[in-house]
Amino acid sequence: MNEGWGRLSRGYARGLGFRAIERLYAAAVEAARSGEYDYARLLVSRADEIQRVMRLPKPPALRRGACRRCRVPLIPGVTARYRLRRDGRVLRLVVTCMLCGYIHRYIVRARGEAG
Repeated sequence: MNEGWGRLSRGYARGLGFRAIERLYAAAVEAARSGEYDYARLLVSRADEIQRVMRLPKPPALRRGACRRCRVPLIPGVTARYRLRRDGRVLRLVVTCMLCGYIHRYIVRARGEAG
């Protein structure tokens, strides 16, 4: 029936892709902590490339864990500043990249929601 390795099943290949992305992101965080920002950018871009080529959904680590402009991992106190801001009825998380200055804004909770 099974003639050697042939093609990998889709689920197995997706699992390999997600694990590779997680490992690359973890290595990028360690590189950024040690001050090697160019190497961290390279690792994040490779993880992003794997995600695009394999047509995987973007993991939360790549969605919110890397700066959209300079692609450095966002680490509180090292490469990013995290602040909570009240904007009228909405509470927002404001993340500022300390390398390029790009500001990311995420809605945490709107007033009236249970929480």
